[in-house]
Amino acid sequence: MVTDMATEHTAPPDLLAALTLLNPVRMMEHTHQLCAPAFAGRRVGTQGHARTTDFLVEQWKTLGWETTTQAFPLSAPVFEQAAPLLLEQVTSEGEVLHAFVQRTEYCEHPRSAFQPDIVAGTVVAFSEEGASDRYQGAWVALDAVPQGTAFTTLANELAQQGALGLLTPLYATADGYLVKRIIASASVALPVLSVRADLHTQLVGTRIRARVPAFAHQTQGYNVLVQRPGTDERFANAPLILGAHYDGVGDDVGGPRLPGATDNAAAVAVLLELARTITQIPLQFRRPLLFVAFDAEEVGTQGSFALATQLKAQGNAPLMLNLDGAACLNEAVWVEPGPQTDTLLQALDQAGRWLDIPLIVGNIASDQRPFVQAGFPAVGLSVGAAQLHTPGDAIERVQPEALHLAATLLLATLWQLAM
Repeated sequence: MVTDMATEHTAPPDLLAALTLLNPVRMMEHTHQLCAPAFAGRRVGTQGHARTTDFLVEQWKTLGWETTTQAFPLSAPVFEQAAPLLLEQVTSEGEVLHAFVQRTEYCEHPRSAFQPDIVAGTVVAFSEEGASDRYQGAWVALDAVPQGTAFTTLANELAQQGALGLLTPLYATADGYLVKRIIASASVALPVLSVRADLHTQLVGTRIRARVPAFAHQTQGYNVLVQRPGTDERFANAPLILGAHYDGVGDDVGGPRLPGATDNAAAVAVLLELARTITQIPLQFRRPLLFVAFDAEEVGTQGSFALATQLKAQGNAPLMLNLDGAACLNEAVWVEPGPQTDTLLQALDQAGRWLDIPLIVGNIASDQRPFVQAGFPAVGLSVGAAQLHTPGDAIERVQPEALHLAATLLLATLWQLAM
């Protein structure tokens, strides 16, 4: 990125001294903690998520920052499992020929009906032609999945014709995983499972048994707000916000873990380290600082929408930086600028020049966007993430160098905005 602003080539000595306080080992430790089994992948509405919220509040309070939470109801429900899913290929006598593996061979479909009991039947390919009774007592394999009300209508028709459930194809990632989907839509009349596309076609004509104890769960989210007052009263209602979402898609019940290390535990660890470092340096910020661990990003950036809506209603005029992905080094840091962000972009550009960190414009679908929609200057940043919403997004993917780069870039940016 290049701006018209004249730039200095060497960072101020006080900033260079402050940068030495950033500790990548501590950031890795916090990332490990946020990926712990007790937090269960941090899906909103779960006990593991509640433990994560409490953990973050305690961490920031220990650092001496004023810490509160903002509760908000989710406008869209979360797709939740009450028990493990099941999909097995069986003989007519019930002998198991193959037990399919969740997340690599099959997974949830977020429009499934709740089916807690095991249901067995032959798999029949869907066709718009032929006798309607061919689906009686069968699982129906759909080649293509209609969207919206068309899917509802098709499921209703097949249920009336005696179908037991639906199997939809889903392509795996390059690493062999089926991406987890947790935004629940209106349930259809039948249980639905998604099967890896190459296996989906092979199931036609075989007998399976399956269970889909999953349902749409309406819950509440909690943003964690961490504040430090500014020194200039003129900016009392114009805080500088630094955000990163802390929720994940959550572990599979009875299945693999999805710890969400790069999306977005690593970025939250960066926020914790920046808060610690700021308490140790003499720099006084003119603007109030507001660090936010956003909730419910994985179900449609609902936490950032709730906060942006509240700040706008209160007449505030924040500047906002959001970090989503701080774990994997790429050729450059991605930046998604909103309108009227010259102040933020100039500070980022100068920080990049001081630290020799290249910045490029990129697409970052994250929590800065509701702030842009609310009319606030907001910029999204991403150092890098990997294997999103799959078990592959694990702690082994997090690079300490990426954590350190994200923290140094943001501290150098905040340093300028404090002036």
